[in-house]
Amino acid sequence: MRYLIRLIPLVLVVAVCLSLLVGQDDVLERVEVVNREVVVRVFSGGDPVSGLTRKDFFLKENGEPVTITSCREVRRALAPAESPATEAGKPVSGKKRGRLFLFLLWWNEESRDWPKAWEYFLENIFRPGDLIILGTESHVTPIKNPQKETETLATFFQKMSEELNRKKSEKTLLIRELERCAKDFHENLSYTGPATSEAFTLNRFKECYRGILEEYRLRRLRARPMMIENLADALRSVDVEKWALVFMQNERLPLLHSGSRIFNDLSVSGGGDTGEQMEGTLKALKSFLNDCDRKIRLGTDMAVHIRDLRSLFVGAGATFHLFLSDAKGEMLDSDFLRWFPVFSSWESALRGIAKDTGGDVQDTTKLKEALEKAASQPDIFYVLTYKPGTPDTGKPKLKVEVSRPGLKVVYARKLKPREIRPLKLSEPVWKEGILKFNISDYLRETAESGAVAGDVHIKVSSENLSGEPLEFEKVLHPEEESAAVEMKINFPEPGDYILTVAVTDRLSGNTARNYTRVSSAAPEPEPEDPLDPKLQALLEKTAAYCSKLQKAAIRFTCTEVVGETVLERNPLSKRVEPVESRWHYDYQVVVEKEGIAEQRRLVRRNKKKVDQPDAKLETRFKAHYSVFLPVTLLGEHNRENYRYKLLDTERLKKRHCAMIEVMPRLEGEGPMARGNVWVDVENGSVLKIVMDPRGVEGSAALEAAAKKMSAKLDLKVEHWYLEERKGLRFPSSTEFSESYLFDREVKEREKELIRSLRTYGARGPAVKFGYRKVEFYRLTQAYKNYRYFEVDTKVKVAERK
Repeated sequence: MRYLIRLIPLVLVVAVCLSLLVGQDDVLERVEVVNREVVVRVFSGGDPVSGLTRKDFFLKENGEPVTITSCREVRRALAPAESPATEAGKPVSGKKRGRLFLFLLWWNEESRDWPKAWEYFLENIFRPGDLIILGTESHVTPIKNPQKETETLATFFQKMSEELNRKKSEKTLLIRELERCAKDFHENLSYTGPATSEAFTLNRFKECYRGILEEYRLRRLRARPMMIENLADALRSVDVEKWALVFMQNERLPLLHSGSRIFNDLSVSGGGDTGEQMEGTLKALKSFLNDCDRKIRLGTDMAVHIRDLRSLFVGAGATFHLFLSDAKGEMLDSDFLRWFPVFSSWESALRGIAKDTGGDVQDTTKLKEALEKAASQPDIFYVLTYKPGTPDTGKPKLKVEVSRPGLKVVYARKLKPREIRPLKLSEPVWKEGILKFNISDYLRETAESGAVAGDVHIKVSSENLSGEPLEFEKVLHPEEESAAVEMKINFPEPGDYILTVAVTDRLSGNTARNYTRVSSAAPEPEPEDPLDPKLQALLEKTAAYCSKLQKAAIRFTCTEVVGETVLERNPLSKRVEPVESRWHYDYQVVVEKEGIAEQRRLVRRNKKKVDQPDAKLETRFKAHYSVFLPVTLLGEHNRENYRYKLLDTERLKKRHCAMIEVMPRLEGEGPMARGNVWVDVENGSVLKIVMDPRGVEGSAALEAAAKKMSAKLDLKVEHWYLEERKGLRFPSSTEFSESYLFDREVKEREKELIRSLRTYGARGPAVKFGYRKVEFYRLTQAYKNYRYFEVDTKVKVAERK
């Protein structure tokens, strides 16, 4: 009981100290819950798994599937490779949120290597703004500035030293009591008379021996599940990066062993009745000691309960590292006792917690090297947000699964998911061509560098009175709890517009929407904005990549599979039905100094084999030289013809990519290629291009046809570049689709928006219009089985004669 009382202050002080990190962030409101959040860790063979997306997870609440609104992968480390994180040689700016480091120093004697580990932590891991909580079994001390709080640290370590001396005295007393118990048993057994007195002597020894060990087990080796649960709740109460570093020493106890004097004397006792009695006593003693050893050494009495509580720390977002070492200063000089290792339920619980939270378990006396190893280990987990199926005031039963086989999923099954407050959006105000509004209650996450920021996507959409759609987008990474947003909007022509402002918090999945009506004068010319330094660096990389691609001598042959679906009228049934066609080509591009050449040999038309050299594409839409489309949009020679804008960053095919918008500065007589390009941040290569319909030849005629049908044209063209050779990427697929959106009440849309504003005000529900989408045409071009490759990226320089 005394040990439990010592540990209770740890949980209480942790809960109080956490408020030092968050300040006003702990103020709670009773608000409507839009989404809930659950932390999930995924392992493969004990190693964390990265690269999963929302599509890889399945989530059920109370047995019913729920929609996952967002999924983000969190990567962090105790000491990042570059600390603080840098980009392009410059320190990352931004507000840094402090971290929590919980040190649990649960030792039996002082560690000689601890000062080196503590010095390494202060020099390589700690940074200003962090909070350290140092805890032993009876003392807890918060530290915010180790350099200024040297007296506080000295006092804490002095108390820890006194506590370890007291524990050493307790262990010495334990040895004396067990030694006395064994010695008394041996002496009384030597002078035993009748069998009843021998049995009495053995039973008295059992009571003495078992009582001493049981008291020690309950006081020192038995984990307290309630304390573990309270510690998880305390860690979960704040939204900061949390690390727990647990330093323990392997427990060992002085136990009676089979080679002691007692067993030797019993074994050499005389024959007859006395010998049979001694043999029975020896057998009973061995059975008793085996039972004691199993109970005291394995520490499994709380294993099932603790296993259920381990996942609570996953939900708390804390990562535990366990450092075990041996106590070398404990001495034992006894004829009856010998040191035996003891596996406590505390150690069992902390091993499981470290494993489930992505931490490390190391058994070593070299604490500095162990901490250095743990500091470089990546910590990867996922934060899923979902929309609850039904309101539930209790703890919903969650079940999280992944689609990939062989992966282990760990999450807090018995912890109520964190409830996320709704995203707030103020009423938009239009003034002098600028739209202004405020947003708040979005989530913010902490990067490895410590910078804290949100991830908010803003989309302003509108229609003029003729029904032409307009869209304006902006991505924010706000550092504060709220943000004032200003968007300069140039309308293509003067008139009245109804603007729909849609804000999406991409970390929580929450959305907010509002409307306003504006009157616009003649559009102002867009000023020439200076390039973002990040965008400038990316464009330089892409220019170098395009130059390498343009100068390369390329010869490749591959299989081109072309599929075309056209909506045509069936002459028999008079119904409009899709008609599919399919072609297989041997496709080759040859690039030399003389120019570029495409060569196709048709080998199959639908299901019929053919052999037609110099074949042409028979499809209605034709994409030529897609391998050089990146050069057209991002090449140095075309730079002056385009405007570039950095829209967003995302992971695409396990690569960190930047999405760049490419738009022509001036419209020419014919359509100019334009669209969004996904660029590999590391090497400037292009993975994907989504063409803007206005840059597709013939789109003007399709727009005119859509207008005659009172419909909207939905034209999509995507190019993928996933085939890679020697640093260059080649086409893997091209997709083209021509669809039309039909709305029978086009003229009623403005009236519906105005009616919603008048009825519900600015916070009215989103007005939805029902469109009927009809796909008239689809083309797919897949490139596979690349062969006979020759890629030469060297530039040859002729020698002067």
